[in-house]
Order: sequence, then structure tokens, then C-alpha cells
Amino acid sequence: MFIKFYFFNKECTFFVLYILFNLTLSYSQNNTINCDIKPGDIEKFNKALVDAKLHYYSNQGKTKLDLKKAEELCYKDYFYTLNGKMILISPGQKSDRIEIRQEKDLDLNAKSAMHFIATFEDVPEERSNKGVTIGQIHNDAKGVKRPLLRVEIAGGNQIRVVVTESYLKNEGDVENDFFTSFEQKDKIECIIEILGDGDELAVGVKNLTKNEARVITYSVGDLWKTMNGNFYFKAGAYTQVSGPKTKVSYEQFKFIYK
Repeated sequence: MFIKFYFFNKECTFFVLYILFNLTLSYSQNNTINCDIKPGDIEKFNKALVDAKLHYYSNQGKTKLDLKKAEELCYKDYFYTLNGKMILISPGQKSDRIEIRQEKDLDLNAKSAMHFIATFEDVPEERSNKGVTIGQIHNDAKGVKRPLLRVEIAGGNQIRVVVTESYLKNEGDVENDFFTSFEQKDKIECIIEILGDGDELAVGVKNLTKNEARVITYSVGDLWKTMNGNFYFKAGAYTQVSGPKTKVSYEQFKFIYK
């Protein structure tokens, strides 16, 4: 069973109140798509990219590129900078993805988070219950078959959070919660937290375009706790159905540790 909390207190959340919905943005202007300036050359992205690799899976996820040293990479077709933003573009078929995959082994007893502000466009609209995953907590221990938590844009019109009780497919409860509405090119702020008490996660999503927001704290299932020490964050565009090439334009992206 899941336990959810819809209220803040200083002890159960330490990043959300400080960061979420209160960030001032600034970035330089550069209207040319080229690789003279790589995403890793921009200070606000560099620290996260140093801690990550780039996943680029095409051909319905069958052609896999795990590109290390993400801070040194730039590809005009799917990973570049424009107007001071970091741009990711998905190949667009079912199970394709472009993701910033954190290279860390995180513990539920240590506080950590992933935070981003991004605009999403060309999001699949074909199926009401599917779309594109934009953020996850996953685990790379042997036997793990699905994420612990994922944030998705479903049906092209709503942002939802899905939390699993078990790391095995088709086992345990699955929680699926509506967070905000969505339209193409809406700007979204998201923070996903491991709260550091060994038992809880928090997710905050705000549609900055529509000024809609929600925050929920979740308990971690007992089976997931047996995989502790192997968690990591990732974000980008993981398409669950074939459709357009989803474009993500990040204004901010960071991993946070404490």
C-alpha cells in the first residue's frame, strides 16, 4: 500500500520549498544551432552533465547509444544548445528515448533530488493513457524491470506521476496520480526528491504556463528497499508510443545532493 502526503513540513521536504516555483531564470542569447557551444559548456548544465551520460535509443529502442562524458557531447540532430537552452529531441518511435541518465548509486537514507524547468513540444497525443516519460527514479540492481517512479505527459494533455510498489513487472500496486494539465509548448517545472529518511520520495510539478501545481510525498514499497543504494535519476523524452519527435528545451537542469 502507498501512503501519500499532500502537505509540506520542513522535516519531510528540504528541496521543494526552497527551489520549486521560486526560481529566477537567466540565460544568454544565441540563435544558431551548432556545436560551437556544447550543453556542457553552459555552467548551469555542466554540473549535471558531468554526473551523467546521454542515452539515445532509436529503432524502437533496439539501436542503443550509451554516450559517456555527456558534458563533452553535442549533436545537431538531437542534443545541442539554442538561446542558452539545452535541447533534446527524441527519435519518436515507441520505446525510443533521449535521456540524461545520472551516473550515481543513490541511497534512500541520503537526501538527493533532480530539478528541471523545460518546455515540451511535439508530445504524442494518440493514446489517452500513454505519451512520453520526462523524469524517473530508476534502479540498476540486477532483476529490476521497471522504474520506481516516473513523471509522464499522458495523452498529450496531462502530467501524471506513476509510482510502483515492486520492481517486478505486473506485480504489486501501481499508483497513478494527476498533477497538472498540459498543452503543447507549456513550460514545466519539476522536482523529484529522495527525502533521506529511508522511506519517502516527494514529487512537485508546476505548469508555469498555466500556473497549476501539485506536490505529493510517497512512501517507498518494502520490496524496493531491498534494492537500496542503486537508485538514480534520469530525465528527457522516453516515448511510450510512436509519434512525433518530442522536443525538450531545458532552461534549468540540476542534480542536488546533501
